[in-house]
Amino acid sequence: MDEILNTLYEKRKEYKGISEVVKLLKDDKKFKKVLIEGISANKITGFPEELWEKIEKQNIRGISNFTDVFSRGLNIDRCTVAAKQLSYSFDECIIAGGTLKCLINSKSHTAKDGRHTWIISNNKIYDTTFMLVIDIDISKKLGYKLENQYNPNIDPIYLAAKQFTNDKSLRTKSH
Repeated sequence: MDEILNTLYEKRKEYKGISEVVKLLKDDKKFKKVLIEGISANKITGFPEELWEKIEKQNIRGISNFTDVFSRGLNIDRCTVAAKQLSYSFDECIIAGGTLKCLINSKSHTAKDGRHTWIISNNKIYDTTFMLVIDIDISKKLGYKLENQYNPNIDPIYLAAKQFTNDKSLRTKSH
């Protein structure tokens, strides 16, 4: 398991935000098998460094920076809020919702029916619960079932929040 975590998360493997992946690697043989296959085929990765740089530079209210959400494990069971915040890092994306089979009856997921939210961009799923990037073509093997999707870039309130989030002139020295 350590090799998988090292491959996916490298210097972020100590983040509490990977706890759901760790749990599933221990408890769900199908999840582990598909994850290993996806990693081997370069269809599943951790968030790329370029995305982490965008995450670290976001202006965010309430916490020191968005990276803290993942390091403290606050991404777990907060997929909708975390996905929306992460979406500000993309020029174009879709906020998607549906179910994820491996989260059904999860002790750490309050939606016992597996309800889940993620981002889709460039035929990839960006899942904040797992801190993973997953090619769309392998997502069904993991149990993603798309039920609704929303293009946030048509919403003026979203666009104003995105502009605030990415406004370099508002950055503090800690960013």
